[in-house]
Amino acid sequence: MWIQPSLEVCESAHGRRDSDLIPVFQDSSKKPVPPKGEYADLIQKLKKSQAFNASKGSTLFLRFGGKGGAENCFLIGLGGKSELSEEKIRSLGGSIWQKCIQEKIESICVHADLLKDVRSLRVLAEGMILPAYGYDKYKTTLSDSKKEKQKGPEKIIFFTSDKSLKKKLEKELSEVQSLGFAVNLTRDWSNEPSNVGTPEYYASESKKLAKQYGLKCKVLTEADAKREKMGLFLGVGQGSEREGRVVILEYIPKGIKNPKTIAFVGKGVTFDSGGISIKPSLRMEEMKHDMTGAATLMGATVLASQWKVPNRIVAVLAFTENMPDGGAINPGNILTARNGKTVEIINTDAEGRLVLADALDLAQDYKPDVVIDAATLTGAVSVALGKYCCAILGNDENLMESLKKSGEVHGERIWQLPLFDDYFDDLKSDYADIKNSVNDSNGGTIRGAMFLKQFIRKGTKWAHLDIASTAYNISHVSYYPKKGASGAYVRTLAQFAREY
Repeated sequence: MWIQPSLEVCESAHGRRDSDLIPVFQDSSKKPVPPKGEYADLIQKLKKSQAFNASKGSTLFLRFGGKGGAENCFLIGLGGKSELSEEKIRSLGGSIWQKCIQEKIESICVHADLLKDVRSLRVLAEGMILPAYGYDKYKTTLSDSKKEKQKGPEKIIFFTSDKSLKKKLEKELSEVQSLGFAVNLTRDWSNEPSNVGTPEYYASESKKLAKQYGLKCKVLTEADAKREKMGLFLGVGQGSEREGRVVILEYIPKGIKNPKTIAFVGKGVTFDSGGISIKPSLRMEEMKHDMTGAATLMGATVLASQWKVPNRIVAVLAFTENMPDGGAINPGNILTARNGKTVEIINTDAEGRLVLADALDLAQDYKPDVVIDAATLTGAVSVALGKYCCAILGNDENLMESLKKSGEVHGERIWQLPLFDDYFDDLKSDYADIKNSVNDSNGGTIRGAMFLKQFIRKGTKWAHLDIASTAYNISHVSYYPKKGASGAYVRTLAQFAREY
């Protein structure tokens, strides 16, 4: 994996530096405003020559054009102040990082006093650190030294002469550093090939991470799951030679009396062949990402613990494989869930909801104030929303609104779909309490959530995030990897855990 750059705050920009990063605004006539300080004359010259107009998102890299010890100068255009938004700054940070790689910049010094606003500086740092990731674990053509070498600046230094800003920025950048590690953890888990990333592997890794971050961790084997009567979870894994595992993590805030409890529930299907209802072969290799719901909630729980959120978190992550051997469940089979409901299997590729149903029931034993599940549940969500946001459905409007607002803080969009009772009519079975699927493609995301709703106890506040379209290959966002896992919604869920 690539080494994450360090984020530092300094009071002085003296001494040798690779590159200075200079934010430049536009005036009302769309011309650059020369900033105070050593780069004022340079910007004035560029203004006269019209070589750089500081339009939003524009950049100009001047090799050997730095001042005061910097070899190079990197100008970034912010446009007019009224045009600026946090997400635009974050996206600009992603573009800057890519430019740093192209120009082989080893360290960069951001002149923070030219931007001043601590929140803007934080999101700029987020935008620069989030794309600092690559998955080259299995590249045998690369030497270990090349694998470990940072492909981008090793340091991002924020220079400010304002002591008050320095103190605030140090706190914010510490959080951003933790954020980067947690998002990359999720990406690593999601990108792991399924022959390595087995249920047992993720259970073992969960124990290590729990020890590292001060979390409680309990792992249920299939024998334990059988005692828990988790018939749906066990049914999905019947066709696999590898046993499933259920990981239960717990974060307890220190010094908080009677904290609220948030239950995170994650789908962890480490490979989804579709089972007997086997998937088409085209792009089936991407089904290693079908455990990204569990990976996302693992990252969010780790990040929440690093941020020392004031709420208790119980994360139930259910890992299993969906494979089609002679012991696999068949369409027409009837399984019994942990809560006693019977389920007729119509399509074995609608397995994620079966895994989640038992995990949701188990999570509710911890008497949570709210339950949030995340899953790459349906291909239908891509049809409905594309790759620009995930879907949210649930039984509590205030909870869903809070999650959407947490997403807005980090530029992670969430769009609510309806969950009218009428949608349950399609899931009624002639032979059991409920069917797991319907043999047409109408309202697939809503039907999946409606199935899950049947396992939510009366009075429990619940929200479901269908992240299938945003879990990987998000090429249109500058601060996400172009290929592989995105790590989306780790930040949102940790933010929610802090603010709820």
